[in-house]
Amino acid sequence: MARQELQLAKELISEKQFDKARMLLLQMKDDPTAQKWLAKLDEISPSEGDSEPILNGQASAWQYLALEVKRSYGIQYRVNSENKAEWKDQPIQYPLNLLGREGWELIGFDSHGETANYIFKKPGIGQAQKTDVWDQ
Repeated sequence: MARQELQLAKELISEKQFDKARMLLLQMKDDPTAQKWLAKLDEISPSEGDSEPILNGQASAWQYLALEVKRSYGIQYRVNSENKAEWKDQPIQYPLNLLGREGWELIGFDSHGETANYIFKKPGIGQAQKTDVWDQ
């Protein structure tokens, strides 16, 4: 899939649609080629910063993240249903600051009993996948 995204980014760059290419490449954080292309894009066309995110021809595409906090036998954290053992018993500002540094914006909060859920979003296209739920 990364090769398809790189090919699309290459086409966007050749069409001088630098912001669209940049948004696509930003989603490929682990791809060294994407990172090289981003650096080159920053040289030839610095990011405008204020433009609305556009991905795959759609304005305002978002990816979402759920931070689940369970206060039972200490504080336990899960991000998109993945256990974050290294965050155990840390105060809530610890994961909030980490996620904020990655560009996540808090958009919702809900709490019931010993479980709280924080919902975040940031520009991009998230991958939808089903996961197991916490044991009851």
